[in-house]
Amino acid sequence: MENKNYSVVVLAGGLGSRYNGQKQVDTVGPNGEALMEFAFYDALESGANHVVFIINDQITEETKELLQKPLRERGIKVDFCEQRMQDFVPEEFQDLVPKRLKPWGTGHAVLAASEVLHQPFVVMNADDYYGKHTFEIAHQLVKDNKIDESHYALISFVLNNTLSDNGSVSRGVCKVEDGKLVKIDELTKIEKKEDGKIYFTSEETGEDFELAPESKVSMNFWVLHPSIIQKLQEDFDAFFKRIENKEKQEFYLPKHIDRLIQKDDVTVWVEQSNADWFGMTYPEDREIVVNELKERAEKGEYPAPLWK
Repeated sequence: MENKNYSVVVLAGGLGSRYNGQKQVDTVGPNGEALMEFAFYDALESGANHVVFIINDQITEETKELLQKPLRERGIKVDFCEQRMQDFVPEEFQDLVPKRLKPWGTGHAVLAASEVLHQPFVVMNADDYYGKHTFEIAHQLVKDNKIDESHYALISFVLNNTLSDNGSVSRGVCKVEDGKLVKIDELTKIEKKEDGKIYFTSEETGEDFELAPESKVSMNFWVLHPSIIQKLQEDFDAFFKRIENKEKQEFYLPKHIDRLIQKDDVTVWVEQSNADWFGMTYPEDREIVVNELKERAEKGEYPAPLWK
């Protein structure tokens, strides 16, 4: 039977080290809304009937109640799943848990929701604005039955539209052929330099490499099937055997999906969103986000307050 609904998994458990605080729940909307609430509004308009928050132990019960109240009032199922450092770690590597400086990464975060995912689902960051069109694409893919055990999707954005004026960013740079993801390279330290060109700095050599402004990049907006959970667990087990720095290295969702592609385990459709992306990586980004959301409310794109 055609499944027209989907879940939304919100990665809201990051410690916000560069932002110096809990940016995921910062009140940036015209009426005190968090940035992720605008994503929920767009998702609910396009078929989502379930929201899963991946959280850490720093988010209070009061904050959880504020986030879930408008969703549950609209009949949306809500789950909170804590990304705990010890969960899903093989027994022989449990001694690493106290030594970790940060959580295990986005792949591990999705594993935290494994018990509550039973239909196609979107994965999104809590501190990014993706826009209505992005969720409409995801919904169409689900309605068209293009998401199953061997077919996932990535909604991509244009690199030049995803940079911060306040510092470098990390992006998954995509190689796409015939509408399918061939490879994704997770690059860090990407920024526009004084010559107006975009570069990423190699962590190994410190050398700068130029990137095309129109490159398709991942902003961690995936459309996945619950079958990925077993694949994630198997790869997470293998992660401990292949990494060298067990105190710092992370298990990234994009890298896991790239490995599945290289093994021909899955096909990943790539659809490009025409929405304007913006987000909060640095404290200085906050003013931009506040102004963007205010402008959209004034244009009538969102009600004010958001949850009437």
